[in-house]
Amino acid sequence: MSSIYFGKQSSVKKTLISMFSKSLRVIAPNIAMKLARKVLLVPNKRLNKWPNHVEKFTVPTRHGDMQAYKYGEGKSIWLIHGWSGSGYQFWPLMQKLAEKGFCAITFDLAAHGYSEGKYSSLPKMIQSLDDISQTLFEPSLVITHSMGASVLANSQWFKKYERDVMLIAPLLETYNLLQSAVDNTGFDQVLFDNIIEEVRKKENMHVPNLNAIPLFKAFSGNLKIIHDMTDKFAPLYVSKVLAKETGAQLHITDKLGHGRILRSQSISDMAV
Repeated sequence: MSSIYFGKQSSVKKTLISMFSKSLRVIAPNIAMKLARKVLLVPNKRLNKWPNHVEKFTVPTRHGDMQAYKYGEGKSIWLIHGWSGSGYQFWPLMQKLAEKGFCAITFDLAAHGYSEGKYSSLPKMIQSLDDISQTLFEPSLVITHSMGASVLANSQWFKKYERDVMLIAPLLETYNLLQSAVDNTGFDQVLFDNIIEEVRKKENMHVPNLNAIPLFKAFSGNLKIIHDMTDKFAPLYVSKVLAKETGAQLHITDKLGHGRILRSQSISDMAV
């Protein structure tokens, strides 16, 4: 869920990572778990400076105070970031939405951006969204990026939402992605399993069960997806399957990758 997202390693590096993590687990299990938490549960912080004219406010949640940001006037649109992201990633899009007469609202989820917390996880991000949603009016549109799609789909709030959703470069099968990263890097499987179980006990959610695909299939509102052909983190074929099975509008871009796609004009054109 953090630096475990690095790509496939060389056979030599994979062997070294495997030997080190397994040996550490046997010799010093407590230190090994601390390492695993850092690798899997500590997101990369994005601390970008917001313009002064953006309204900033704090929302208390079960995981600490979350920082939220509002720009523009009109019907509200929520923007939900993914792992190691932040609300600031949406700033270019928020400006375009405000120009079109909408109020764009985003937030830094647990342990991301300027929000409180050291450790995070998909369950903590889901719970943060559920707590934040209780303080806001229902939006006319929700836009997600990356793992933000899984955060939205697995929230309790989403079960009652029936309006518009747009998924940007969605990560829909988070556990499968994490397991693939463990396999590709040689990180100790037992340590990974122990972290997944620790999260289940603390947050009462089991990450392997948090597959967003069936939840979006059951969604009765209007679904749009935008995904880039060169995305190295979120599999395009999953978005294709979801679009085919739900009838969602799928727009495929090229040479924008997983992050630059957020600055694409196509997003604001598709959104409203």
